[in-house]
Amino acid sequence: MHVALWGPSDHVAAAEADALRDRLAALDLTVTHVGADAAPSAETQVVVVNSKMQVGAKAFDWLKDLKLVVTTTSGYDHIDLGAARERGIRVARCARSRRDAVVDTSLAMATALQRRLPLTTAAAAAGRWMRADVKAWPIPLFSTLTVAVLGQGVIGRRASEVWQALCATVLACDPILPAAPTLAEALARADVVTLHCSLTETSRRMIDAAALAAMKPGAILVNTARGECVDEAALLADTRLGGIGLDVFASEPWVDSAALLAKGNVLVSPHSAGWHAGLGASLNDEVVTQVNAWLKGLALEGEVGLTG
Repeated sequence: MHVALWGPSDHVAAAEADALRDRLAALDLTVTHVGADAAPSAETQVVVVNSKMQVGAKAFDWLKDLKLVVTTTSGYDHIDLGAARERGIRVARCARSRRDAVVDTSLAMATALQRRLPLTTAAAAAGRWMRADVKAWPIPLFSTLTVAVLGQGVIGRRASEVWQALCATVLACDPILPAAPTLAEALARADVVTLHCSLTETSRRMIDAAALAAMKPGAILVNTARGECVDEAALLADTRLGGIGLDVFASEPWVDSAALLAKGNVLVSPHSAGWHAGLGASLNDEVVTQVNAWLKGLALEGEVGLTG
C-alpha cells in the first residue's frame, strides 16, 4: 500500500519529516515524498498534505486508487470536499496538534485587547505614561465578560472550556449545535467575539459590515480561524470595535496591516497562532494515528464529516 507525503514540509524540521516517513513505513506501507511540483504515483492510496497544496478533482482523477487524504492543518478549505465525496475518498485533518496553541493565542489577544495593552505599550515607547488614562478606562474582569465562541469543533470546544474556566459567560455558537444561539444573538450580546470555525460557504465573510454593526460598541474581535471568515474591507472601515486581533488574512502577508494597526488597539500575528515547540512531533503522532485507524477500519478522530 502506497502513501505519499505530498508537497512542502516547511512546518517541520527535516528530522521530523524523516521520522514521519519511518513511522508510516513501520505500518507496512510504502512511503514516498513528492514535491509540490510533481504528482504522486497513480497507485497511491493515501496522501498527506498541508495547506499549500490545493487538492481537487484533477488530482483525484489521476489518483484512481486514492482512499484517504490527511491534511496536517486544522482547516481543510484547500481540499475539494465535494469532489472527494463523489469519489468515496475520505478526508481527515489534524486539528488537535494546534488546538491548545491556537486557544492560547486567541486568549492572549483578547486579554491584551481588553486591557488595551497595544495602546499603553505604544504610548510608553513614545515616552507617554498613560496610568491616569488606564484608571479612567472601564476595563472588565473575565468574570464579567460574555464571550461568543464561533465554531464548536476541536479548537472551538477547547476555547469555550478555557473561557468558562475563567468564569466568563460563554455563548457557544455553531449551527450544528441544538439550541445554540444564532450568530445575530451572539454578536449582539458578546463583549468578545472569537472565531474558531472552518472556512465554508456558510462562514465565508460571516463577519461583514452588517455583523460588525450588530456587535456591541467597544466589543473585541479576534480571528485565529481563517482570514476569509472576516470581510477585511468592512473591518478597516469599522469605527465601533474596541479592539481587533488577527492571526489570519484572506491573502498573506496582508498588505493593509499597517492601515489596520493605525486604528490603535490592534494586534496582528503572521498566521502563527498554532505554532509551538512540539508541533512537528505532535503532527507526526496525529497523522500516524489517523492512517493507522484507517488501516484498521476504525473511526478517524479528525475526519471531516458530511457537514464539514
